[in-house]
Amino acid sequence: MKRGMPTRYPGVLRIDDNTLCIRLRAIDPRTGRTKEVAQLLEGVSPQEAAQKRAEMMDAIKNPVEQARQVRVGDYARSWIESKAHKLDSNTIRTYTDALETHVLPALGDFYYDVLTSRDVQRWIDGAVLRGWTSEARGSKRRTNVKQARRAYSRNSVAVWFRVFRTMTRDAMVALGLQRDPTLRVTLPEAPMESEESNALSPDQLALFLDAMRTHYPQHHALVVLLAFTGLRFCHASALRWEDWDEATGVIRLVRKQVRGNVGPVSRKKRAPKEYPVEPQLAEVLRQHRKRLLADQAPGLAEGWMFPSASGTLRTPNSLDRAWTKCLAHAKIEKRFTVHGLRYTFTDLVRRANVDAVVRRALTGHVTEEMQRKYSTVGLDEKRAAIAGVIRLVPPERSSTPVCDGRSGT
Repeated sequence: MKRGMPTRYPGVLRIDDNTLCIRLRAIDPRTGRTKEVAQLLEGVSPQEAAQKRAEMMDAIKNPVEQARQVRVGDYARSWIESKAHKLDSNTIRTYTDALETHVLPALGDFYYDVLTSRDVQRWIDGAVLRGWTSEARGSKRRTNVKQARRAYSRNSVAVWFRVFRTMTRDAMVALGLQRDPTLRVTLPEAPMESEESNALSPDQLALFLDAMRTHYPQHHALVVLLAFTGLRFCHASALRWEDWDEATGVIRLVRKQVRGNVGPVSRKKRAPKEYPVEPQLAEVLRQHRKRLLADQAPGLAEGWMFPSASGTLRTPNSLDRAWTKCLAHAKIEKRFTVHGLRYTFTDLVRRANVDAVVRRALTGHVTEEMQRKYSTVGLDEKRAAIAGVIRLVPPERSSTPVCDGRSGT
């Protein structure tokens, strides 16, 4: 056969003994325009080339049907890339870890359009049953290390499933899927809630703060701020001294930090834009700043309000040792964490008979759309709420009056 001569398969031309050329022309239903394609193939038979040409023709004429034949793993990679510039780095890290470590090893090879809820349920059940292995405590030798199998918590499995469900709902639009494989999938039953809440009573909080001031004064101001504002650790630990306007008695929240990564306050973890600082709390902050200046503490030059001992931004576990010791000094035997200060604050504002709308404005838990639309909580209302909390539990048990933070004296 001569060079460039057609074969007995339409649209397939032979270029030489080892090379074939396929050509096709079809109308793209998405644009209504004619689309022409030419491609060289090496080392294939005319029959294989004709099959390839038919697949390419079908891809042009039926783009939606072709798009549906995408594996979960392939879509996950493109999905993560599309989210990289829309979500914060911590969310992307959570998504990536959930998909790469837990979802894709089980479901990545499935085509999305044939994936069923039974397949997803099998993955969930398998994750719960298999758990994970770790080196058993007390095993010091590198050889013959004992492995301990541990069960994943329900919350961990729920996080992975939510990530997969979010991706799947995007895939249903992008790939034209006809059914949602995450429907009717059940998670393990939640464990019975402990009767003890992760919060302290007013008396317990007073004892705990006394112990922190006496034994660990370097942590006292941060703990007091968390206790009397209900702020999340990621927001409080990212404060700079410039965020506190002593003249007006207001702290402004403009950033958060997680493991040293600083970013703006996110919509997922809301916080009030400004927070009142009552005179008692202002005095605690002044004493804290005075101590930092006297010690010329690392991180002070960078302007951080609560730097770590090395001058970096804090993590919650920087309080672990002091936390455990102060709980013991206060004779508090129940479980109580750093985040428990947020629960405690919520209880205290309720005890202080603060209006529900003001409570949500203070904590950032704005959940009712109509109240968000029609309620505007003023700084005076917030100030009254904080003052009510401090009346219940004074930050420092002292009869000496403190100066007013708003007077600048």
